[in-house]
Amino acid sequence: MTAIRKNIILNGINTVSGIVFPIITFPYAARVLMPDGIGAVNFLNSIISYIVLLTSLGIPMYAVKEVAKCRDNVALRNRVTVEIIILSSLLCVAGYVAVWLLAAFVPEIHQQAALFYVLSLSIVFNAIGVNWFYQAVEDFKFITVRAIVVRALAALSLFLFVHDESDLLIYGFITVGSTVGNNIINFVHLRKHVSLPSIDFKELRIWRHLTPAFQVFILNLIISLYIQLNSVMLGFMSGDEAVGYFTAGTKISHIGLTMIGSIGTVLLPRCANLLKSGDMEAFTSVIHKSLRLTLGLSLPLTAGLMLLAAPVTYVFCGDEYTAAIPVLLLNAPVVVFISLTNIMGIQILYPMDKIRIVIWSVTGGAVANLLFNFALIPLWGATGAAVSTLIAEFAVLVIQIVAGRRYYPFGIRDLFQWRYILSTVIMSAVVFIATLPVDDNWLKLAVGVPVGIVTYYISLYLMHDSLIVDMLSINKLKKT
Repeated sequence: MTAIRKNIILNGINTVSGIVFPIITFPYAARVLMPDGIGAVNFLNSIISYIVLLTSLGIPMYAVKEVAKCRDNVALRNRVTVEIIILSSLLCVAGYVAVWLLAAFVPEIHQQAALFYVLSLSIVFNAIGVNWFYQAVEDFKFITVRAIVVRALAALSLFLFVHDESDLLIYGFITVGSTVGNNIINFVHLRKHVSLPSIDFKELRIWRHLTPAFQVFILNLIISLYIQLNSVMLGFMSGDEAVGYFTAGTKISHIGLTMIGSIGTVLLPRCANLLKSGDMEAFTSVIHKSLRLTLGLSLPLTAGLMLLAAPVTYVFCGDEYTAAIPVLLLNAPVVVFISLTNIMGIQILYPMDKIRIVIWSVTGGAVANLLFNFALIPLWGATGAAVSTLIAEFAVLVIQIVAGRRYYPFGIRDLFQWRYILSTVIMSAVVFIATLPVDDNWLKLAVGVPVGIVTYYISLYLMHDSLIVDMLSINKLKKT
C-alpha cells in the first residue's frame, strides 16, 4: 500500500496545482474578458471537446486499462502502446475535417473562426499526448513535475499577454497551451520507455483496439451530453452571457471534484492490474480505502461550497457573476454523486469488464439532462442547466447502485458513513455561526475555510476514524 499512498500524494500535488492554476487565473480572466468573452471561449471549447471525444474514440481510458494489464511484459506493453498511438493519429485526421466544416458553414462558429481554430490544437495533441501511458505504468512523479512546470508557464503567459477583451485570441492560445505543452513533453519522453527498433511493425494489429475502445467511446459520448451539452445548449438558447454564468458556477465546484477524482486516476490502473492477477483480497482492500477517502473528502467539500457559495463566487469571479451563485449551490451536491459513481463505475465495474452497466447508467442521466435542459433553460437560463445537471447525476448514481450492486465489494449501507456525515453536520454548524457576523467576502473565506477544516479534522479525530489514522501513519512514514 506504500506505493499507492505515494502515488496518491504525488497525484494529489498534481491535482492541487491544477486547482491553484484556475484559482489564480480564472478570476483575472473573468474580470478582463467579462462574461461574453469567457462564454465565447467555453462555447467553442465545448464543441471542440465533442470533436476530441469523437476522434479519441474512448482510447485514453481504454489504454490505461490495457497497458496496465500488460505493464510487466515490456515487449507486449510497447507493442500495445505503439498500436494505440497509430490508431489515435489516424482518427485525428477526421477531427480536422469536422473542424473545417463547422468553421465554414455554422454562422455562430464562423464569426469566431480564428478562435475556433486555435482551440482545435487540442485535437492533435490529445491524439499523441499518451498521458494514458504514464498513468498505466504509474509514473506519477513525471506527470506531476511536468504538469506543474507547464501550468506555471501558462499562468505567467496569461498575466503578461491578456490585458483586455481584445486579447481573447491570446487567451485561447493560453487555454490550450497547457494541453499542448504537456502532451509534447509526454510524446518526447516516451522514447525512454518504448524502444521502436525492438518492435516488429508487421506484427502490429492496430484495429483490434477499435471495438473495445468504441465501448468506452459510447460511455464518454453519453457522459458528455450532460457535461458539454449544457454549455452548447445554453449558448444556442440563452447566449454567451448565460454560458459565462454557468461556467463560473460549475468551474468552482469542479475544482473540488477534480481533487477527489484524482484518486480514481491513481487506482484505475492498480485495480485493473489486481483483477488481471486475480488478487481479489488486495482489490477489496483498495476499494474500501478509496470509498472512505472519497466520502471523507466529498461530504465536507459539498457542505462548504453550499455554505460559502456567495463569497466564493464574488471573490473568484467578481461582482458581475451574481447569477452564478445558484449554479454553484446546485452543483455542490454533484461532487458527492460523481465521486461515488467514479468508484463504482471506473474503479470497479470498468476493470471488471462490466462497462455496459456504466453505459446504461450514464444513458439514463443523459436522457434526464437533455429533457430537463429543454424544459428549464428557457425558464431559468444557467440555473435551469444546473438543476438539470443535478438531476442527471443523481439518476446515474441510483442506476449504478441498483444495477451493479452484486459486483461491489461493499454493501449499500457502507455508502452512509455516519462519522463523515456527523462530522460534516458539526462542521457546517460551526462555519455558519463563525461567518454569520462577517460581511466582507474575503474575510468570510478567510474565517470559514480554516474553521471548517479544523472542525472537521477534530471531529473525526475524536471519533477515532480510520481516515485520520491513515493520514497520521503517512506523516509518520515521512518522518522516518
